[in-house]
Amino acid sequence: MSNRSPVERSDRITPRWSGLHPTDIAVLFSVPILLGLVFLLPLSTRQSLVFEYTDPTLLTAATAPFVHLSASHLAVNVVGYFLVIPVAYLLSVASGRRSRFFAAFFTFVLVFPVLLSYLNLAVVRPAAGTGFSGVTMAFVGYLPLALADYLEAHADVGPSETIAPTLFFLGIALVAGLSVQSVQQDRATVWLGTAGLIVTAILAALLYWLSAPDRVTDVARKLRGISYRPGNAELLGFSGVVFVSFFFVAFPPTAATGATVVNVYVHLLGYALGFIATYTTVEVGAQLPGEETPI
Repeated sequence: MSNRSPVERSDRITPRWSGLHPTDIAVLFSVPILLGLVFLLPLSTRQSLVFEYTDPTLLTAATAPFVHLSASHLAVNVVGYFLVIPVAYLLSVASGRRSRFFAAFFTFVLVFPVLLSYLNLAVVRPAAGTGFSGVTMAFVGYLPLALADYLEAHADVGPSETIAPTLFFLGIALVAGLSVQSVQQDRATVWLGTAGLIVTAILAALLYWLSAPDRVTDVARKLRGISYRPGNAELLGFSGVVFVSFFFVAFPPTAATGATVVNVYVHLLGYALGFIATYTTVEVGAQLPGEETPI
């Protein structure tokens, strides 16, 4: 029989804030710097690095997410990067999950460009893909887990393995509602299918929520306790705003903007795969012998 006391469990989940590592800041800034350097290349060179859906290559699959053909496109993606990635980093560090964040970071930056480029071929069309937004959406997909870890560590709201899917499926419901805005034909059928997807996503979120030991009143009471610790409520609130508002940017009412088209398909792929990859890794790791230690 175990004699572990509640204090021991509290110690185990108490977040360990170790401050901002200078190396971490350099790594985080490396991506926008790389995007800027690529943009300084001659236009003809950048065009040769674009992923053509009718003539795909492994090289262009890896390079296309780092290519932007216009300054406005680059600016939007850099601003999006600086909104999402620092928030994910701060949540993870404050929750004692720094190593988990960087495992996700390097996976998204090094592996996801090729993966997302080739998954675009599922919808064959005479077009080309550029821009970092799909990869940024993978970090948005990471946010449900980062937020859940933060809530468990700072407010004892959890466990994170049930809160994270709840947030993810609520995001899917929001994506479904926003995506249908750009549909112009056969709207009745699309609206019916979208309504079914929204209901399914909300039910999935509800099932995960009901599996958590806390209820609404308990969560509200615990969240009020965060406000007494300087900075905790602000980080949580800002992170929640970024998580929700980013969907409105990634899934606009009109996908076509001038000569370009917002690739909402790759945005959805990035969000879904970003969550699935990190959440599955965490869950599989939790089943392995030994107890996970936050780093």
